[in-house]
Amino acid sequence: MLQFIRSQVTSIFVKILFVLLIVSFAIWGIGDVFFGSPAGKVAVQVGDDVRFTTQEVAEEFETARRRIGVPLTAEQAIQLGFLDQVIENLVTEGLMTAAVRSLDLSVGTDRVAEFVRSRFTDQSGRLDRARYQTYLADNGWTEEEFLVRLRQDFARRQLVDALTAIDAVPAPVVDRLLAYREERRVAEVVAIPAAAVAEPDAPDGATLDGYFDANKVRYEKPEYRTLTWVQIAPASIAAAIEVPEDEVRAAYDERVDQFAVPERREVQQILFEAEEPARAAHARIAAGEEFAAVALDATGADAAALDLGVLRRGDLPEGTGDAVFAVGQGEVTPPVESPFGWHVFRVVAIQPGTTTSFDDARQQIRDEIAQDRALDRVYEGANALEDALAGGATLEEAARTMDLPLQTASGIARSGATKAGDDAEGLPGGRFLQIAFETAQGQLSALGEGNNGGFFILRVDGVEAPRTPPIDEVRDQVLADWRNERRLEIAEERADSLAEKARAGTPLADLAAAEGMPSAVLPAITRSGRDLTEGFPGALPATLFGIGEVGGVAVASDDSQAVVVRLLRIEPVDTAAQEQVRASIQEQISQGTETDVIELLIADLRGRFGVEVNRDDVVRLYEMAQ
Repeated sequence: MLQFIRSQVTSIFVKILFVLLIVSFAIWGIGDVFFGSPAGKVAVQVGDDVRFTTQEVAEEFETARRRIGVPLTAEQAIQLGFLDQVIENLVTEGLMTAAVRSLDLSVGTDRVAEFVRSRFTDQSGRLDRARYQTYLADNGWTEEEFLVRLRQDFARRQLVDALTAIDAVPAPVVDRLLAYREERRVAEVVAIPAAAVAEPDAPDGATLDGYFDANKVRYEKPEYRTLTWVQIAPASIAAAIEVPEDEVRAAYDERVDQFAVPERREVQQILFEAEEPARAAHARIAAGEEFAAVALDATGADAAALDLGVLRRGDLPEGTGDAVFAVGQGEVTPPVESPFGWHVFRVVAIQPGTTTSFDDARQQIRDEIAQDRALDRVYEGANALEDALAGGATLEEAARTMDLPLQTASGIARSGATKAGDDAEGLPGGRFLQIAFETAQGQLSALGEGNNGGFFILRVDGVEAPRTPPIDEVRDQVLADWRNERRLEIAEERADSLAEKARAGTPLADLAAAEGMPSAVLPAITRSGRDLTEGFPGALPATLFGIGEVGGVAVASDDSQAVVVRLLRIEPVDTAAQEQVRASIQEQISQGTETDVIELLIADLRGRFGVEVNRDDVVRLYEMAQ
């Protein structure tokens, strides 16, 4: 029976049937006959009345996965925590809904209607139902579902607003925080790069052994695997497929509209409610008055309100396209009526339509046809490969029989790096590495999907366990690391010595000159490090602002240098002259307070109503759909 299905998979009827089955499996799961579908089970329960099914959670998860704009599989998105975030968001929504119901909060129809009108209006101020319906379709909502969501959101907002309505943040609090953030300090510095320190002599064996023992984790070698695989890739199959010229031509003729870019026009309009004022305005323009001046005088619309942008014929209001596309550049149409009123249009610019010729489109069409046929052959080849291996053939025998290249790679880490530290090249991609490190040595993997619609089966030929090499194997690297660290220690010791002398009263510039090192005065920097000169340690601002008084000295360092810092002066901020920054800080405090209140509210509601989450059923829904 399986062989019959495979042999018939190329027929269009069976393909359509398979698509329908796959869609249903993706929605309901394929194991419900044996286990019961988890789709209708409760995944999130808040109190006694608010619940979300696994199917509802999955729908929210899919919406979140699409919004990120990165092609992640469901499994990858779950591993990255998107599912947990969606569940937490639904828990919060459920707690707020339960609280609203318990307080019997509601929102009037007028408020909901006003919100819809304010968000979906045309230039005349009327409800733009086309935009409204497009918005609903894009989000997968009926109008009733959207209005229910709006009512719920408004009711929840009432609760939050009641709790977070606070007076303005007191001015002394804002001024204190402003002074703390915007205070600037000027410092004199002397940098001692570790690279400028003379290379220290090699340590004795005991010292190097001790350093190695203390840093063994740095030199651990990961697990490496030797792999052999066969890959069936659409690109290689497509390259060998011959597509007759007459088929390419027929495909072009059938799809010629796809290779045509329609004419587009940059358009302005003046919109009137009645015909008479529209004709009067048109007469004024025809007599030589400026289009924008007439619009402002007749309707009050300024120049910015006139622009409709660059439009195709079908983008214009119903019944107006022919009139706009009948006039030339710079010309004005007679008044024309649409469901929105009476329009006078002006064509600002014309972008002529273009059509890609058959000669220019030939290669693209040939590649697309070949790719489609290659995808069919990929599935057929994957089935044939599985059948051959199931019949007892080795990977080498199956590859030879099917004329597929046998590929190998040795010393591959789980990260895809080679022993030399380079990224391995030529791997199939997809879950290849994950499958390679889940398959036992000497075993064949299941069929895996690589990048670009290809498939592979691999065999693990060898496993080199992770290990810590003996010091003799990595002695050169250990010695180089010890010397680098010792150089930095010497730089820090020299910096500490200079700092002590500077604290005793010797000018830092004189000490630096005596040591043959340059000193510099840095531009004023803030506590956050704003305006810090590039190349100095990131810890320098914290060190500088940790100095108690002008003239104080401290040392900052990073992996490459030690820096002696002396505080020259403090530049306090003029709080009265920083109104924009003060307003920003006040807003941040208000938002932070609101966030804290909401977090406390959610914690209280969680304890009051109780929350039950069944994450496993949502995950199983996706596992059953694979």
